[in-house]
Amino acid sequence: TDYCYMNVIGKDSMFLSYSISGGNITGKMKYKNFQKDSSSGDITGTVAGDTLRVNYKFASEGTNSEREIYFLQDSGVLLEGLGEYADPSASKQVYSSAKAINYSKGRRLNPADCTMVASRLK
Repeated sequence: TDYCYMNVIGKDSMFLSYSISGGNITGKMKYKNFQKDSSSGDITGTVAGDTLRVNYKFASEGTNSEREIYFLQDSGVLLEGLGEYADPSASKQVYSSAKAINYSKGRRLNPADCTMVASRLK
């Protein structure tokens, strides 16, 4: 089963498509920003209760990076977690504290049609 989500705020949008097998997540994600750097790449991770813990491997402005991102499943929507990264300049950014992640200030992703999301992720 593929799970597909999107978020649109003004001219900025975000697309996410993933599947879960045996508690493991694989998928693709894209941040399409109007006036900031956009990025797209692959996600891998795990599901723990109602939390998706993913590693986002992405290319942005010709540079490859990795960043840890958590999502909280809440009444059919996904809430993007925002938190401080231990070393923001590292090539792989990990949260300094999983307990300090804030899910009320991140993007709110709504379920979306997988065919449409797949076309946006290309």
